[in-house]
Parts: sequence; structure tokens; C-alpha cells
Amino acid sequence: MGFVYDQVLYPGFPLPQTHPDRLATIAGLLGMAAASPDRCRVLELGCGDGGNLIPMALGLAQSQFTGIDLAEQAVARGAAVIQALGLGNISLRQMDLMQVGSDLGEFDYIVAHGVHSWVPEEVRDGLLRICRAHLAPGGVAYVSYNAYPGFHRREMFREMMIHHVRQVQDPAGRYQQAVQLVEGLAKCKLDSELSRVLFAEQSQHLSETAPWVVYHDDLAGTNRAFYFHEVMADARRHQLQYLAEADFFEMQTETYPEPVRQALERFAGTDIVVQEQYLDFIKGRRFRQALLCREQVVLDRTPRLDRIMELYVASSARPDSAQPDLREGVAEKFRGPRGAMLETDSAVAKAALCRLAAVWPQSIRCSDLGAGEILFQGYRMGLLELHTLPPRFAARAGDYPVGSPLARLQSQQTAMVTTLRHTLIELDDPIDRRLLQSLDGTRNRETLIAEVKDAEIETRLDRLAKEALLLR
Repeated sequence: MGFVYDQVLYPGFPLPQTHPDRLATIAGLLGMAAASPDRCRVLELGCGDGGNLIPMALGLAQSQFTGIDLAEQAVARGAAVIQALGLGNISLRQMDLMQVGSDLGEFDYIVAHGVHSWVPEEVRDGLLRICRAHLAPGGVAYVSYNAYPGFHRREMFREMMIHHVRQVQDPAGRYQQAVQLVEGLAKCKLDSELSRVLFAEQSQHLSETAPWVVYHDDLAGTNRAFYFHEVMADARRHQLQYLAEADFFEMQTETYPEPVRQALERFAGTDIVVQEQYLDFIKGRRFRQALLCREQVVLDRTPRLDRIMELYVASSARPDSAQPDLREGVAEKFRGPRGAMLETDSAVAKAALCRLAAVWPQSIRCSDLGAGEILFQGYRMGLLELHTLPPRFAARAGDYPVGSPLARLQSQQTAMVTTLRHTLIELDDPIDRRLLQSLDGTRNRETLIAEVKDAEIETRLDRLAKEALLLR
């Protein structure tokens, strides 16, 4: 019958939370001497078609990347992209994780996204075995998985759908009938308010999720969730310890009311693993992106300003006020993604946040802005990004603009392209896409206007620069 991921393709995409710059930043904040992202070795387990690994290799030319996946067709598609881009620092291998041997070598960063919960027990154990055997002494491993208690909600509907389509073999039919089941039941007169809320949540999930994702994730033969303490116990068996969550703001307790913080202290004390488990109970978390390191590594979880000031900071946060008052002592609110908000009356902090907003998506060295404590507070809240490396994309188009080679290639087939910030965006304007495809560094403004047949070239180039699609 063939491997399921060869039957129904699962297109890859960039995962910013797995980028070595993100992993190195968090490791450094917690006292680790992690490898610099611009000279490191990265292994991705379950790499698919390289949608996550290829843009890393493109942006970090002095680093080496290896991807492993069982899906032959996905690996072949990724290899074709690698050849088209002329990348010599990346290889994708079609192989079973259980066949990985000592000859694979040592890696500074190991990534396994969307694997742990979808494989049998022996493969899960093998995944952690690979992390233990192939992780450098100062390396970081990323392992994501479905988490309890929050996944109980998703699991309930998964069991309903699996039962409903148990006799259906055709992938399209399985997806369609599973969705129809949930939609049909949601339209029934439900007496319970809880049931109405749960069905509404599941209906939204299905409407926002691509069919192939529902097929491979929700309807997969294997899809297990775990409590955090269970995964950490498995990690300890493999001489690995918990480092942090890939979204650092998820670990922070300062944003909770005082009674919640007191309860966490009472239940968990200073044990980070126990504290994280109780945070999952409070949040009802259903998915985790855990970072692991070797158990011999000595961590320092005390924030230190000197670690922060050497990093680069970027933020899309905007002030509430159209004309923020930057004087000392006057409070202003700044809002960023996911509802994050920071209020400060510090003149230095307000000026720094306004400057970051003006240059977004570019980043600035923290030491050039000052206000380190406020910047770190904003990072812990998810308002700011911290990076070990300066931006690799252009703030504005040059005389002969150059677009990202990967985005130019992708835009020939789809509106979804990967940015040089390792994010996925949609270029829904066909003229923008046509312009991007022409940005090979051989054309000036006059030539571009003639080819694209649009006089608003400068506006369009500025827009592409703001989306981090132009090379420096």
C-alpha cells in the first residue's frame, strides 16, 4: 500500500521556533555556551520535503544541515529544490529513524517537530536515543508533542472521527466524512453549554486546518498525547534534561495574578519540571515544544543583563497612542502579537520600543538601545524577539534588488513563500509575485518597471523589504 506520507503529501513549511538562532538565544540566556548558528551542524528528524531545513541552509551558508525522513517522495521533492538553489551545505536522506547509526555524526542542534506523538513507542524511544547519542555536549534538541491535559479535548473528537470513518480507506473520503460528522453533530440542538463550546472549537479547528494536515494528524493511526512529566521521565532515561520551551514566553509566571503564582510556588517549589507540569494544568496546554540538553550541562536560570545586551532585538509592537509621549514618568502602552502588552513610563524604554517599531522587521543590538531590563521583560511576555545574529535581509531595496532565491522559486508555483525571517507569508498580489521573480540582481528600477508593467515599483519593493524577502 505504500508509506502514508507518500500517498498523501504533507508540504513542509518554516518553523521559526526550531531555527538554530532561536535555540541558541534561549540556551545562552540560561547559561549555556551553545554553538553559533552561523557555524553549526543541524539534524532534523522527520524533515519531510525540507520546507523547514532548506531555508535554514540558505540563510546560514557556513553551517551544515542533515534531514532524515521515511517518505521517499517528500525527500525527492526537497532534493530537487536543493539542486535548483545550488545548496552544498544540506542533504536529505530517505531512511527509517530506527536505522540511524553512529556514522551520522554529532550535531549542535537536533529538531524533531511533529514526530514524537505520531510514531510507535519504540520509535519515540529511538528518537530520544538519537538525541542522546548524536547531540554535542553543548547542544540543544527540540522535541514537540501533543500534551495533556489540553489534548483531551482534541482527542475526544479524534476518537469520534476515527470511529465514523473506520470503513473508509480513500484519504479524501476519510477527510470529507470526518469533517461532515463534526459539522452535522454541531448543528444538533445541544443541551450542554460545554458541548456547544467544544463543538465550536473543533469546527473552527477543522475549518482553519488544511485537509492533508487533518488527514495526517487528526486521523492518523497513531496520535498520542503525554503529560509533561512523562516525557521528561523518558528524557532522563536517556540522560537528557529539560532546558526550556521553544516559545520562551510560555514559561513565564510573572504575567499571572499573585494567587496563581503563590499556588505554583506551593505546589512546585523551585523544581522547574514540576512547575511546568502545573502550568500545563492551569493553561490546559495541548501542544508542547520542549528543548532538551545533556544532563551534565549546568544551567543558570537567573536572568543576567550582560547576556541580554549582547543580543539583537526586534519587535512589531506598536504604541496605543498615535503620538506617544516619550517624556520620563508618562506611561504608554505598547501592544504586540498574541495580545501581549507592556506599559512603561521609562523614557529610554519608550524611545527604544518606538525605534524598534519604526525599523521592523529589522533588529537592533540591545546595547545600542539601553533599557535592557525592560527589553527582557518584553521578551518574556512575547512582545519582543531576541536573536544572536544581526538581520540577514535588506531594510530597503538596492539599485539592483535581489530577492530570496527560495521565495523566488516558490512564487512560481504558489502565493505562499518563505521569508528570510524563517516565516511563511502569502503574497496575494500577483504583481508582487511577478516582481519578486524578477529580482535576480541584474535589473534596475527602469528595467523592472518595463518588465512588470507597473509604475508603483518603489512601493512594491518597500513592501517586499518589509516582508523580509530581499537580500542585503
